[in-house]
Amino acid sequence: MRFSTYSLALLVLLGASLTAQAQDSASTLTTAAGGPASPAAPATADIEAYVRTATVTKGSELDFEKVLAGKKQTVFLHNGSMYNKREYGLVLWGLRVKALGVSSAERACSLYVAAAHRALSPAEKRALVDGFDSGTAE
Repeated sequence: MRFSTYSLALLVLLGASLTAQAQDSASTLTTAAGGPASPAAPATADIEAYVRTATVTKGSELDFEKVLAGKKQTVFLHNGSMYNKREYGLVLWGLRVKALGVSSAERACSLYVAAAHRALSPAEKRALVDGFDSGTAE
């Protein structure tokens, strides 16, 4: 597949803005009532329970399918790799769960598999791990 310089630049800019959105959402966490989230880190079991629930809840902060649904592009660039919408949603999901406090990429993969009730394909696992590993340590 050949891309013009303009197309590649547009993919990079759009991918970067979505990646920044996923990373920035960590600093703007709020409670259901709209107030600021507690600065104290929840217990690991609480984080994992929240991630499992939010992963399958439509419209939750981990529903990147909804975020990407409005995008017309079909290819996204992240750290030099190209992803389709489904895979890029997993990149963003990996970024977000790391910001929430999931301890490792392997644990993130396990949580996703448990929540989605299906195994990850090799491409999906690579996307999720790439997103997780590219997030900043909190």
